[in-house]
Amino acid sequence: MKYATWILNFTNPKYGTGPEDLITIQGGSAEGAYPNGDVTQGAEILGYYTGTPTALSAWSFKKLTQAKALEFVEAIDPEAYLGEDGRILIPVTDLII
Repeated sequence: MKYATWILNFTNPKYGTGPEDLITIQGGSAEGAYPNGDVTQGAEILGYYTGTPTALSAWSFKKLTQAKALEFVEAIDPEAYLGEDGRILIPVTDLII
């Protein structure tokens, strides 16, 4: 599992974009998982990616170790933990259906 943080790029002032499309074009994949605040105000998003993406400076893309990724999510929810597949999980206590 590879971990990274990024911010949305608001080159278009109507909406922000993440690096997912460019990473996919480069043969990998990416998905955002946990924001550490309001993403419209520049909050970082922790996510997962595959491949060896390049040219991601528009999103301030930063690769993280598993330990740093877990620290990032623990700052949001101290009960965060690593799943068997390497994803970082948080306990779900209340479901509204």
